This record gives sequence, C-alpha cells and structure tokens, in this order.
Amino acid sequence: MALGACIERFNTVIRPVLAVDATHLKSMTRGVLLVAVCKDGNEIIYLLAFGFANSENIKSWTWFLTQLHGVILHPELVMIGSNRHTCISNGMGAKFVDAAHEVCAYHLAKNMKQHCRKRGDVINLYYHATYVYHVEEFDRLMAELKAMHLKVYDELL
Repeated sequence: MALGACIERFNTVIRPVLAVDATHLKSMTRGVLLVAVCKDGNEIIYLLAFGFANSENIKSWTWFLTQLHGVILHPELVMIGSNRHTCISNGMGAKFVDAAHEVCAYHLAKNMKQHCRKRGDVINLYYHATYVYHVEEFDRLMAELKAMHLKVYDELL
C-alpha cells in the first residue's frame, strides 16, 4: 500500500533515495511487514509504502517492489538501500533494473563484525570512513583499513 501524499512528495525529489526492509510480525497473524521509507531535506524519515506478506521471500519482495515501482514517476533515478537480503536484490531485478542498489552502512558493519570479531580497530576505521565528507580523508582511512585487513577492504570495494 502506498501513501498518496508521501508518494507525491517523493516524486518531487531530484535524486530519490529510499530504504526497504522487512520486520517479522509476532502476533497471531505472523507474516512480515515490508516497508519503504525515505528521508526529506530536513532529515525527517517518512513512510513511503508498506505491505504485508506471509514470509520474506523473492515472491513477496517482487510483489512489493512491483507495487512501489508503479507509483514512482522516475524509477530509473531511484537509489534503494537495503540490508543486502538476497530476496530484495532478486525482487529489484524484476522492476528496478536501472535503479542503484546500495547496502546500508549499519547492516554492512554488522556483517563485518562477524568476520572481524577481535578487530574493533577495523570496525572503527570503517565507521570513520562512512562519515567523512572529503574524498582525500576517505581514501586515507581506506588505505589504513587495507593495511589492517585486506579481505575486509576487498569486500567493501
């Protein structure tokens, strides 16, 4: 289900960015709640669309993203951020072929923690690199990260 006023607002953005995710419902109905959210120029997060499905799978994400695609004026300009769930990536392939698909920095850090349990310095460098505003500073931090843990550096690239 798309929210009309929010969709209109989203369609006026020059470079629309949205985040998609799902949460598992614990009530007697079970299933999952699929959501698409965005952030406006004032850093306010607002709900763009939501849907209910029996489970988080390729079929449910394809359905949800197809519905979302139908209300976005320029889907080829959209950048979609997610937690790297393969069902989301596969669902995007159905409609958002030209859209950029980015990985959420938070979820990426969680995945890194699994591979670098005893390497807090690598995680700290990664977090610093995600929040810098200058390319030179980013490159310097990434070079440090490469020197510390080549496998993580290659994965991030």
